[in-house]
Amino acid sequence: MFLSSFRLRVLPRVLQISRPLPFRALQRLAVQQHHAVVAPSTNGIFSQQQATATTRWFASSATMPDKELKNRLEDFQELFVEARLCIEDCNDSAGTKYFDEEAEAATEAVEEAVAAFKALISDIEDEDQKNRILRGNGLKVEQLKGELEMAIKGGGDHH
Repeated sequence: MFLSSFRLRVLPRVLQISRPLPFRALQRLAVQQHHAVVAPSTNGIFSQQQATATTRWFASSATMPDKELKNRLEDFQELFVEARLCIEDCNDSAGTKYFDEEAEAATEAVEEAVAAFKALISDIEDEDQKNRILRGNGLKVEQLKGELEMAIKGGGDHH
């Protein structure tokens, strides 16, 4: 969404942006600066979104700092391992009354890991760095989705 007149509340003054910017870019700026963003909601009423406490890295045409990249990859790896364990639990519970609960937990864990990976990829501006991460981890994400699908189909057959 592009906004022709957008206000970014910067303590204690309001900064008027002179040219249209994508709302996502302004959200990133606000998160980076730890400020609140005022933007129109879907119903046309302006709402305030508080920038989160976690700082995300945003820069144009530069590589993500190694420390930030390492931390984000470690977070993804932890979510990946947790999702694999949930899929294992789902497989182990096939044919039992616990299968639906385990399948739901596995689905949520996989979705969380995939979302973390997609967020990491979308935050990397440098194409070489992005491609390196995709080559190293992209197949893991697809494997995770495939394992979940097989676990759900396999367990669903035993109900």
